[in-house]
Amino acid sequence: MTVHIQDSPARAFREAGEAHDVDALVATLADDVVFRSPLSATARFAGKEQVRELFSVAFGVLSELRYQNDIGDDRRRALTATARLGRQEIHEASLVEVGEDGLIKEITMWIRPLPGLTAMMAALGPGLARATGKPGLPWLVGAAVKPLAAMTRLGDRTLVPLLTRRRPR
Repeated sequence: MTVHIQDSPARAFREAGEAHDVDALVATLADDVVFRSPLSATARFAGKEQVRELFSVAFGVLSELRYQNDIGDDRRRALTATARLGRQEIHEASLVEVGEDGLIKEITMWIRPLPGLTAMMAALGPGLARATGKPGLPWLVGAAVKPLAAMTRLGDRTLVPLLTRRRPR
């Protein structure tokens, strides 16, 4: 079934994401779209080309992206999805805002659990750094985020179970 953006920009966005179709996803976006990153309060991507770059890198590392929920009205949609980043399952929630022209003007995303978020940072950071064309930046970004991803993965596997197990009474 083909979904036209006039029918539902959020549905067209979801189907493009599940298909890893960057061109179809970008077709749902306004020229001045803003993507607010789950990785940093200061990181945002503005305009179709920056968002295209982001999703191109993301689709290169994610698999099994599936949307479960799409709730809201004609102007604001809350979307939830799951995906895999290697062996790590991630859960995503996005707030998608649609402009008067029927195109998506803003996307704010959240990702959980913390090991999934830091794994996403480690996977996307070097790829996005390469796109800047600044020599050495991909290495620097990788060196900065990989220890954080390893620490959260270790903590999730070893420390969290110690904190959540019930003690015998």
